[in-house]
Amino acid sequence: MPSPVYQKVFVYKTSFMQQLGSFVHLGYEHWCAGFCEPSSAAAWASKAARYYRVDLDRNRRARAKKAGDGNAVLLMHELNGDGRLFWVLLVTSGTHPAHKLERLQSAFDPDHRIAVGNYELIRTSRAGQSKPSLSWRQAQADYDDRRRLIIDTVRRGSSHDVRQLIAQLYRSPGFAPIRQQVGKCCALIRAEYKRSRPNEPLPVFPTILPYVSRLRAVSVPLNVWLSAQALKAKSVSLNGIEHD
Repeated sequence: MPSPVYQKVFVYKTSFMQQLGSFVHLGYEHWCAGFCEPSSAAAWASKAARYYRVDLDRNRRARAKKAGDGNAVLLMHELNGDGRLFWVLLVTSGTHPAHKLERLQSAFDPDHRIAVGNYELIRTSRAGQSKPSLSWRQAQADYDDRRRLIIDTVRRGSSHDVRQLIAQLYRSPGFAPIRQQVGKCCALIRAEYKRSRPNEPLPVFPTILPYVSRLRAVSVPLNVWLSAQALKAKSVSLNGIEHD
């Protein structure tokens, strides 16, 4: 069984999202995703290496592509901080076993976009660019829910609740479509504040939501991540022991 040592776990969500977008841009547009517990992560990584050759280096991928074969990569990240790994298997077109063994979707199908939490990968057009690029936005249903929450919070919540809501908005990843959504949400807060609280001063907003620059893809080997999870679980267990 191939060793899962080669498999990496991305440390930061934003760089994980960037890597997903980069691979899709390179042609890895077929995908499936899921969560795995630490107890099954090494087995899944080994299976992906054995059947799908996600462990190939750049040169071997290039040779496979030249021969008309597909390639695959497996990206992992602890998305929710709950000890589970979120994984995305990305596959190119061409002859590849994943096309037969997995239920792959197209990243360019509007009904089956790649999603990381409540963010989805989309094609977007920018001024001065002849071709669409790939970026991230909050999924429409979640964005609509957020706008409803804003209206309800401004009308019924405390000033502290509104400040917390603004702080949450400005913790969003600064991809261009997300920045636009945050700007519209802030405009909604201001409009609703003037309508619902005409005698109160507007809340203070941060100066700017920073753009996402190209981030270094910080990752750790899967076996290192699993060792850290085991130590964390042991620490929690020891802290839960009752002492006389």
